Amino acid sequence: MLTRRELAVKWAAYALCTLLLMFLRALLLGNMQFWGVLPFLPPVILACVASLEDSLPATVFALAFGVYCDLLLQAPFPCLYTVSFTLAALAALLSKSVLQQGFVRVLALVFLTFLIVNVFNMLFFAAHSGAALLPMLSLCVRETLVSCPLLVCYPLFLLIHRFFTV
Repeated sequence: MLTRRELAVKWAAYALCTLLLMFLRALLLGNMQFWGVLPFLPPVILACVASLEDSLPATVFALAFGVYCDLLLQAPFPCLYTVSFTLAALAALLSKSVLQQGFVRVLALVFLTFLIVNVFNMLFFAAHSGAALLPMLSLCVRETLVSCPLLVCYPLFLLIHRFFTV
């Protein structure tokens, strides 16, 4: 069992790693588009942390990270990332009973997180602008596939998790 101080240091390390990765993604990739979409890092970060941590801490991280993303990133409606990231972290609880910890579970959670975020986006755009389903679905699939290589950050989160796991 970790002490309060060790827990604070662990989550500070996760937060620092998250901020560093967001900065590096903006610095190195900027507005580079692949297949007409930008790689999107926040769902990848959430999937990494949610796959490694227990359900309650992962959900709290998802809630805090969702608020952070809602404050800094454009979204079609308020609280998109807060709601979708929290739902994805809760869904990660189910994946832990089906998949063993490792890269396959993180990859599944990345797809699940992107699915949840994009379903909310598609529902919003379909309701407000009557957008066609097929182009939105194509965009969602391309965004997910372009963002999957960002899973190179998983070993960094795994290193933090192993350092603090007794």
